[in-house]
Amino acid sequence: MSSNTRYTLLTLVKGLAALEALEPVDGGLTLTELARRLKESQTVVFRVLKTLKEHGYVRHDSVSRRYTLGLRIWELGTRVVGRTGLVEAARPVLKWLTTVTGQTSGLVVLRGTDVLYLDIRDGQEALRFYVEPGARAPAYGTASGKVMLAWHPECVPQVVKAGLRRLTPTTIVGAADLRRELQEIRRAGVAINRGERQPDLAAVAAPLFDAHGECVAAVGIAGSRTRFTDDLEDFKRHVRKASEEISVKLGHRA
Repeated sequence: MSSNTRYTLLTLVKGLAALEALEPVDGGLTLTELARRLKESQTVVFRVLKTLKEHGYVRHDSVSRRYTLGLRIWELGTRVVGRTGLVEAARPVLKWLTTVTGQTSGLVVLRGTDVLYLDIRDGQEALRFYVEPGARAPAYGTASGKVMLAWHPECVPQVVKAGLRRLTPTTIVGAADLRRELQEIRRAGVAINRGERQPDLAAVAAPLFDAHGECVAAVGIAGSRTRFTDDLEDFKRHVRKASEEISVKLGHRA
């Protein structure tokens, strides 16, 4: 047994794998589907799910026979986010950013090859970008993701290896093209998304830095692509200001 696995509880690992498999599936999974995804026997997965269900981490619909995440997951996630200084520092700035631009503003962190939305302030326009806190998206297809990758080049190989799937006609799907884009973002200090994830949406994002000068998150706005033409320069200026204000709150000194 290696030193890396000596203290690992394999049953717990299987339980966590089950939760992660259920997370991206809106309608849930049946026992058979989940066992197939986890490459485990249905007997083992059933025992894992039964334990998780008893503690509120998953729910089971007796009619559809599908398992979904339980409210206990939401409770824990809400508490974690509430205790995160990053969210507390960003929240009033997000409110200001949405007020001055009319667009949906968001606080985003990098998790593996995805971005994770920590906090969202809905836009004020009829056509607006909508996403729930806790949602994920491919980092290479979002302005926030690209801006964080620009400051974390060590993460780019993992993103490329996972695959640059074409989400829209304007999605960056070439590794060399992505790296060139990230270099330009690093130079400009902001990232722009022009329909790369959803054809009718655009976004602008800037990095957030902590007291050590490390990029720990991104702040950005997103909305109807038509608004990010005439107003783009103003949007970039407002996002940069938001980035600077939040970074100062996190202890960063330029």
